[in-house]
Amino acid sequence: MSSFRTASLTLGAVIVAGVAAVGGYAALGGKMPGARDCPGGLAGASIGGPFELTGKSGEVIGSETLKGGPSLVYFGFATCPDVCPMELAEIASAVDILSDEHDLSVRSVFITVDPERDTVEKVGEYASFFHDDMIGLTGTPQEISKTAKAFRVYYNRVADPDFADGYTMDHSNIIYLLDEKANYRTYYKGSEATAESIASGVACHFG
Repeated sequence: MSSFRTASLTLGAVIVAGVAAVGGYAALGGKMPGARDCPGGLAGASIGGPFELTGKSGEVIGSETLKGGPSLVYFGFATCPDVCPMELAEIASAVDILSDEHDLSVRSVFITVDPERDTVEKVGEYASFFHDDMIGLTGTPQEISKTAKAFRVYYNRVADPDFADGYTMDHSNIIYLLDEKANYRTYYKGSEATAESIASGVACHFG
């Protein structure tokens, strides 16, 4: 079984467990009573929360900074060979679609799960490669661990001699949608989401 499939199954198990704990949801992908029937995953779950990390200029950026409009948040790492670049490109394109076609301003946020290699400068440069306004965030291993745990993100360091410093990172590939209060709204599976489907889902919630 591939590492990314394992990661997705791990996250799915956590979310399903969360559904059972809070009750009131029918199944994965269920909606809170009265919620809009928009594309995406589970809505209303206990995912996310306050966090503070470091941006490209060394400034503190976190949930307070993201308030005021919706955000798309993705966890990955800068030396990821294929999955992260593809999904960040889809997010960046979705942000442009939302701006051009729906007059909706949405922040895009990249949070590294590899703080040892992804310095402030590196993560900022990496994020801006995909979109001029994409926010790249890093932090101490403890800060990253706390933030990832809040978002139910799986990640794990794996030895691999083909990578710099002899290791790579396994991680779940989920795109999180936060609302104007930086609270979790829903998620999109990175392996399935396209720029168009992400934009459609966000516009449904906030258009």
